[in-house]
Amino acid sequence: MMDFFINGHQKYLSKVLNFPKVIIGATIGLFLISILVFSQMGGEFIPALEEGDFAVETRVLTGSNINTTVEACLKAAHILKNKFPEVIKVIGKVGSGEIPTDPMPMEAADLMIILKDKSEWTSAHTFNELAEKMGEALQDVPGVTYGFQYPVQMRFNELMTGAKQDVVCKIYGENLDTLTKYATLLGDVASHIAGAKDIYVESITGLPQVIISYKRNIIAQYGLNIEDINNVVNTAFAGQSSGLVLKMKSVLI
Repeated sequence: MMDFFINGHQKYLSKVLNFPKVIIGATIGLFLISILVFSQMGGEFIPALEEGDFAVETRVLTGSNINTTVEACLKAAHILKNKFPEVIKVIGKVGSGEIPTDPMPMEAADLMIILKDKSEWTSAHTFNELAEKMGEALQDVPGVTYGFQYPVQMRFNELMTGAKQDVVCKIYGENLDTLTKYATLLGDVASHIAGAKDIYVESITGLPQVIISYKRNIIAQYGLNIEDINNVVNTAFAGQSSGLVLKMKSVLI
């Protein structure tokens, strides 16, 4: 097989070498034409491959429990299924799996939006347009941030930079308060750049807290005490054990 190709190559090469000016001129002409075509093609920053489905990075407030994240995912899935006929189903993954190849906190989740074929779409004509409309619809869920990407693209971003966004800015230092300060400033600057969206500033210090101040004079008027009120508040936020049920099983021998 190799002899066949080598003989054919040598045969036509010997003929081409008899017209060097024509060959060089044609090569230069094709090169100039390619430059002209390339200059008219335009460009795109980090071009994305349309994979056919969406992967949505979903984050609630830092320190939230798994129930809050699950509730946010269910609300988002309900909105997408009801408002967009292009959606076949929505699959969510909260936190890390049993094999932690993709470590994620409890306040983070991945929503996989399985879409119909593009020819059956009615809400939008392009993926970018559909992502923008879905993002606007999901604003009805307060306290949650969403980032629309493609599944494989999102995984590659994580492998390369450790984050799921297309563009990541990392600030290094030893003082956590200073890092938080400059990260917030950088996020404010990036939010004013045309074309930037789904900006997420990772929180590295502190957690949101609810501080309750008791009005002891009013508590005394109702005949209550601080211990009972603390138990009610604790039950509302974290839950309490209401009792213990023992299940007995009898075995006849």
